[in-house]
Amino acid sequence: MSSRCRSMRSRSRGKTLLKFLGALAGLVFMVCGFKFRADITSFQRHGKFATVESIDKYTEFKQGSNSTYTAEVHFKTQDGRGIVQKHSFPEEALADFKAGSPVQIIYLPDDPSTFIFAREEPGWWLIIGGLALAVASLLFA
Repeated sequence: MSSRCRSMRSRSRGKTLLKFLGALAGLVFMVCGFKFRADITSFQRHGKFATVESIDKYTEFKQGSNSTYTAEVHFKTQDGRGIVQKHSFPEEALADFKAGSPVQIIYLPDDPSTFIFAREEPGWWLIIGGLALAVASLLFA
């Protein structure tokens, strides 16, 4: 067998491996996106609402054009337990804090230190990005 045939087979295996890895990475992104959406939906269905005490001290982490905010969050559960937890929060909550508007969270009744901000919406970006990656790797690799 000539070296040219072996080289072509090697390239073919490399392309197949690249397609497989790209499709696998896309699938992982999609699964993570669906899990994230399911987690938020579960919080919204089974969680309890509480109003967060006003936050005036927070830390901003900038990554490119995106910002993440972190602060110590204080709230009382429906049964009167005080919870203090360091947590990140979305920019929409920061705007509400600055305006003096009440900010609500949704916590798990069995574990109130696990919560999300009520205004958090499950995004489609991980799912769409994963699908695009999988399709692109299968079509163009």
